[in-house]
Amino acid sequence: MQITKGLPLEEIQKVKIVENGEPLVEIRETERISLLKEHRYLDARLRKSAQELLYAVADNLPPGYKLLIVTAYRPIWMQKELYARRQKQLARKHFFLMIFQYPKWRRLVNRYTSPPGGSSHQYGGAVDVTVLDERGNRLDMGTALTDFGVKVHTENNLITDEQRRNRKVLYDAMTKAGFANYPLEWWHYSYGDRMWAAYSGKEECFYGPVVHI
Repeated sequence: MQITKGLPLEEIQKVKIVENGEPLVEIRETERISLLKEHRYLDARLRKSAQELLYAVADNLPPGYKLLIVTAYRPIWMQKELYARRQKQLARKHFFLMIFQYPKWRRLVNRYTSPPGGSSHQYGGAVDVTVLDERGNRLDMGTALTDFGVKVHTENNLITDEQRRNRKVLYDAMTKAGFANYPLEWWHYSYGDRMWAAYSGKEECFYGPVVHI
């Protein structure tokens, strides 16, 4: 993995959507895929092709390891709640930036949580995931999935060698199956949407916001 800067939102929005109308389908638990069922923001659905790719991801993991799905599709109400939470979090963390340089603060918020209507989770092709070891423990990735800042970037100089290797286990399994990583969040992967297309060098994608289908 290489240190990769996130693309500007404007670049991602240039991707043309050619919607293919695939339905949302349930992610099924298997011996190698678990769902974080107690998570308030887990709607365990993805577009059909993205859902099918998860089973290839699980097969790409080392023996005994499991994929843990933390979040997948998000309806608009869910994204609104998550966006409001991120705004409050960054208002506390960067109060003076919010007061005196509001546009810069707003861009910071949008870097780590997309505004409602703009999240790839609403396209039905994105998942937030991590990996469980043979004992059912999460691999040490260096941060929680609710954190923000440089340390959550997929590749950075603030994590240990072990944490970097663990992230690579996830990265290799996901990208080999066809997902693309959002480089500012080690846990976020997508398929078929604008973010996937932008980071894969494609001009078109085939998933748009589910609410438009």
